[in-house]
Amino acid sequence: MLNVMDAQAWAATVFGGCALGDKRRTARLVKLAAQLGRHSGHSVSRSCEGDEAAKEGAYRWLRNSAIGYEQVAAGGFEATASAAQEHELLLAVEDSTTLSFRHGVAEALGDTGGKSESQARGVWAHSVLLLDGQSGRTLGLIEQQLWQRDGERGSRHKRKERALEEKESYKWQQASEAMSRRLGEAMKGVISVCDRESDIHAYLEYKQRTGQRFVVRAAQDRRLDEGTLFTHMEAAPELGRLVVNVAQRGGRKAREAHLRVHAMRVRLQPPKNGAPGDAVEVNVVWAHEDRRKAEPLNWVLLTSEAVTCLADAQQILDWYRLRWRIEEFHKAWKSGAGVEAQRLQQRDNVLRLSTVLAFVAVRLLQLREVVSEAPEAAELPCTRVLSDDEWRVLWVSTAKRRPPTKAPTLAWAYRALAKLGGFLDTKRTGVAGWATLWDGWYLLNERMQGFRLAQRLSQ
Repeated sequence: MLNVMDAQAWAATVFGGCALGDKRRTARLVKLAAQLGRHSGHSVSRSCEGDEAAKEGAYRWLRNSAIGYEQVAAGGFEATASAAQEHELLLAVEDSTTLSFRHGVAEALGDTGGKSESQARGVWAHSVLLLDGQSGRTLGLIEQQLWQRDGERGSRHKRKERALEEKESYKWQQASEAMSRRLGEAMKGVISVCDRESDIHAYLEYKQRTGQRFVVRAAQDRRLDEGTLFTHMEAAPELGRLVVNVAQRGGRKAREAHLRVHAMRVRLQPPKNGAPGDAVEVNVVWAHEDRRKAEPLNWVLLTSEAVTCLADAQQILDWYRLRWRIEEFHKAWKSGAGVEAQRLQQRDNVLRLSTVLAFVAVRLLQLREVVSEAPEAAELPCTRVLSDDEWRVLWVSTAKRRPPTKAPTLAWAYRALAKLGGFLDTKRTGVAGWATLWDGWYLLNERMQGFRLAQRLSQ
């Protein structure tokens, strides 16, 4: 099992197998990743803690033109693929985002959309996280594509004139092909879980042709043998009703959603744009709230999985709700690992560092899962993730009194780390933000260094 609490052990597991042409380069990568892991969100320079030799070694590695960011990523993907072999059911949650930069390197990067007068430029990233399908735990990053847009704006209308392999939408199929190569037989247990951008007939056709499993949220009212998808679903049999918890997000309050659930099997016809393609048979789960509500929840999910009863439909919905993990990864990459705050001046250096920080961001997800307030955390001792010295220093730092003789729970450790980082829970959600949580983790590590130094001086 991956040791995410120990930054050095984590870095060795994830990057120790990278083939960079020289063992010394791999050793330096492991050291750099461990430094960045211990100081999430901070610059390379600050992560070296004043060690000039370490800082020089880190920047020399980042500037080494003989190292491709693809080689770094490949080693990390293989570590995830190895971990995945222990799991029978895997969810591959995926989506795209942009990394934007405004400093000197921006001139060498591409358009990231937004206002035409924006000074920000950067790269696009399509990432795939593997989750354990039973527990929902994050296993690792299994695929990531980085590219930049260098063409003119306003060329979207020409996309139908291009071959599939030349379109950005081909990234969905490319991601599945890459996963299949890395996972081998384990790919049979993978279910790709994607949002509406992946509702592309060619992608669905590819998944069905290769026997790959999927849950895709429908974006288009596709043609059927008779009628269209959304109209047809109005007549679909109702399997029953479910209540799901909708988390607080942005300005939206947490609430319960009372859903009516329908399901049926349909044949999706290829689009009328003349592109070659065959009909695709899928099962469809439609879950919706009363339409009289403001912004009612309304999901139409296309899936390869059998749906014969309400329990089957609920499983599909539960898998789809885990798709939000990829959005949390994007936030961890940007806010937790601080990828957009880095100030390297050369494009290739930026890509190398961004790739390392992508895996640091995954570790942040895994750390949060380990110390989060899961239902079982109320009973598990915090010594599952913290040493005896660490939890005692954390206790004294937050409670301001002598620690108890018995170790407190994982749930306490989560709250204490958040409190150390300045969490006040003003919104009464009980959920600390990335910056706050990792500030607490960083401060605990600093205090542990002082604690150990004091121990050595007293000997």
